[in-house]
Amino acid sequence: MELKEYLKIFKENAKLFVFVIILIVAGSFIYFAVKPISYSASLALNITRSGVQQTVDYRYDDFYRLQADEKFAETVVEWLQNPRTAVDVYAKAGINPDSLSLRQLSKSFASEKLSSQIVSVSFSAKDENSARKISDAISEIISSNTELLNKNQNENTWFEIVAQAPVIVRDNVGALIIFLASLAVGIFLGFWIVMIKHYLK
Repeated sequence: MELKEYLKIFKENAKLFVFVIILIVAGSFIYFAVKPISYSASLALNITRSGVQQTVDYRYDDFYRLQADEKFAETVVEWLQNPRTAVDVYAKAGINPDSLSLRQLSKSFASEKLSSQIVSVSFSAKDENSARKISDAISEIISSNTELLNKNQNENTWFEIVAQAPVIVRDNVGALIIFLASLAVGIFLGFWIVMIKHYLK
């Protein structure tokens, strides 16, 4: 099929094509207008030690200690991806997690090891107050888990978690981004709807 034939098809179905685009664009703006306000939060967990091991040996610039910190940071990341941790955090924050599935619980917190001693945690909340409660709960639960590991240690050089103040921002999508994205989707759907109508005709 040549280009002029495509143009002829779209000329005959111009109203339908434009209607689909307007419908998608308008629907997108309505969706974001009525969508409940949500907040995104980011929390940094610093891994440190509760003491310093006294030794006369050369410590290779604490190379082995940094290796241990890095492995523990990976453990913290795994904790935050575990549904049990999510349930404990929500309970501590006073939020009922019963409506969430096991899969949703495991994806409640996006955690990432930024370095051997820093783990970043990000999540969403319905309001700023809830975000702060969840941040405090994450710090308390991870610290509690760490203390359980420390309990049977004979040395006072085990791990300790220090949480920074969370960064909380309101989720906003720019009008231009909504328009461009919905316009692209509208053109795509409009094209195929017109082609399907022509095929069925």
